[in-house]
Amino acid sequence: MATGITETDVWAAADALLLEGARPTIERVRQKIGRGSPNTVSPHLETWFRALGARIKDPRAFAAPPEIPDPIAQAAAHFWEAALTAARAEQAQAYQQRWEELAKESERFAAQAEQLQQREAQLLNRERDLQEGLKVATAQLAATEERLQAAEAQLRQRDKALTAARENLADAQGAIQTLLAEADQARDKHAQALAALDSRHAAHERRWLNELDAERGAVKRLQARLDALQAAGLQQADELRQALASAQEQQRAAEQDAQAQRQQALADARQRQAEAAAAQEALQASRRSEADLAQRLAAAQTRADDLFGQITSRDQQFSDLARRLIAIQEAPKAPEDTAP
Repeated sequence: MATGITETDVWAAADALLLEGARPTIERVRQKIGRGSPNTVSPHLETWFRALGARIKDPRAFAAPPEIPDPIAQAAAHFWEAALTAARAEQAQAYQQRWEELAKESERFAAQAEQLQQREAQLLNRERDLQEGLKVATAQLAATEERLQAAEAQLRQRDKALTAARENLADAQGAIQTLLAEADQARDKHAQALAALDSRHAAHERRWLNELDAERGAVKRLQARLDALQAAGLQQADELRQALASAQEQQRAAEQDAQAQRQQALADARQRQAEAAAAQEALQASRRSEADLAQRLAAAQTRADDLFGQITSRDQQFSDLARRLIAIQEAPKAPEDTAP
């Protein structure tokens, strides 16, 4: 009856291989023995390797074993097989425990691997989010830089516009100063013209008043002469009463007319002064129209000339009235000169 491979068989094969100069391996031991499985050879070979150091120190370790009787050998083989079976059972139980432990370790490693995969997926998602955020931030940074460049360009344009505006302002200020100087000169000229106009109006008024006083003196002289003629011609009182009343009425009308002309002249002079003051105020307030002022001055001169013509006409009327009064006063002398 065939028996299984024993530790002695494995050790003998390993010793033979070692003596041959070859390294004992599971496959070489199996080939040396000619049978046996790797699972059977492996534990015996490991035991051989663990005991190899002590056996090398013992010279008798590799000596051939003494001959043993068959019953003893068979009993030893039986005990060896029983021990080997028990050892295999224990080894199988240990292997099973180790396998269960390894299974648990594998499950734990699998759980850890799954957690690592989940963590890796989270990290990948986080990396993608960070990359997306980086892209968005990069785009925003580029847009911000573009807006900054546009703002800088606008700022440079505004600086140029401000410089041009300042230059234009300086030119405008210079032009304003020139216009102000010209306006001051024009105002001085207008003031001189107004002063000359006032002087002319005052001269005209003085002349009109002098002429009016002269006319009054003439009227008074005429009245004195008329009184003398009335005293001398009492004999012609009836005839001259109507003529004298008419002459007195004419004289009163002439005086009233002269007074009205004087008041009109004074009112016209005041009106000219008011118009000149209004023109000066309008010139100072608006500084607009020298031509308008010139037109007003021309109109005032025309009105002054018209007034002067009116006064001249009144003077002519006074002269005619004086001549008529003298003719009336001298008319009664004609019958006396022609009497026989």
